[in-house]
Amino acid sequence: MKSTPLDYILSTLVLTMLVLASGAITAGIAALSSGLGAYLVLVEVLAFLLAFGLLCAVAARVLLQIRPLGEGIIPMDDSRFVVWKLYTVLYEFGCGALKPFTVMFLRPVVQQLFGATIGKDVALGGKLVDPHMIRLADEAIIGEGSVVTAHAINSGSILLAPVVIERGATVGVGAVIYPGVVIGERAIVAANAVVRSGTKIPAGEFWGGIPATCLRKATE
Repeated sequence: MKSTPLDYILSTLVLTMLVLASGAITAGIAALSSGLGAYLVLVEVLAFLLAFGLLCAVAARVLLQIRPLGEGIIPMDDSRFVVWKLYTVLYEFGCGALKPFTVMFLRPVVQQLFGATIGKDVALGGKLVDPHMIRLADEAIIGEGSVVTAHAINSGSILLAPVVIERGATVGVGAVIYPGVVIGERAIVAANAVVRSGTKIPAGEFWGGIPATCLRKATE
């Protein structure tokens, strides 16, 4: 993946500003918590991580408001590619900082902070990449170790396309879902399957394999 000095400068500048802001917030919390004694250091560390993670989410959402990333093929010398890389840096650092607070049932909340559209009663065990372009409808299940990504990097360009997983659909453990995929209601993607870019899986079907194909109706 092509990187330029501009990428490093932007990432360093933005992250430094967020670190300084998080430090200021942490100092304020520490001043209010001075009576905690030996626990003060732990409170400061957790407060910093929480503040930094939330500020990364805010910065990522503001970035997308200023320079939206639409669907399509983006050349690596396009300014949108710089925006995508900066968003990705904010997402990765932010999720890392929030990890101590991200118990299983809070995973969807963290992804929503970075722009994902997530319905009710979603079980999110896997990883979302480019959450701002991913929609998980009510009761969707994303198995542990699976990856749902809205981008694919090719030679000289990056493909961005939204991923939609409809109500009650299941992505099995270790499966990989590529950009542009739509998984219909109550459809199932088997464990370790790979669903190619642009695939539309009809409602109620069971798909598996590499690349994934329809094996049978999910109710059979």
